[in-house]
Amino acid sequence: MNEQNPYQTTIEISEDSHAIAGMRYGGIGRLAFALGYFGITAVQWILASVAYSMTEAGVVSVEVPLTLIAGVATIALSWYRMINQGSSGFWAFATIIPLVNLLVFLRCMVYPEGYADTKTLDTAGKVIGLVLFIVLLIAVLMVFLAFSM
Repeated sequence: MNEQNPYQTTIEISEDSHAIAGMRYGGIGRLAFALGYFGITAVQWILASVAYSMTEAGVVSVEVPLTLIAGVATIALSWYRMINQGSSGFWAFATIIPLVNLLVFLRCMVYPEGYADTKTLDTAGKVIGLVLFIVLLIAVLMVFLAFSM
């Protein structure tokens, strides 16, 4: 105990391990999210095509269970990715809402770890965002041209 300050702690106070520079958020990164998301989609397509070719089942009997499983897996991936950004994992449930799910997907693909605290994009996030914007623009142009003819 310090005689000059009787309220001083006897434990040495170390540097904050949760400072912005050294904080680890957990969850999954962009690459794991992208591989998981596209992997879920690929597996869903493969299982659907195998089920169509091997059975005489209707579209509903095959596609509904696969869609539910893929939906739950996508929510789980988005949950862990949002945690990695420092956001609430409950944003993952927004993947159920049409058009809002595109914004959640964009956040999951572009924002780096800890974005909620730093509010800055890294170079990879800017490049990924630009590429996704160009792909979206091309898709919109293709739909517009298809309906204009």
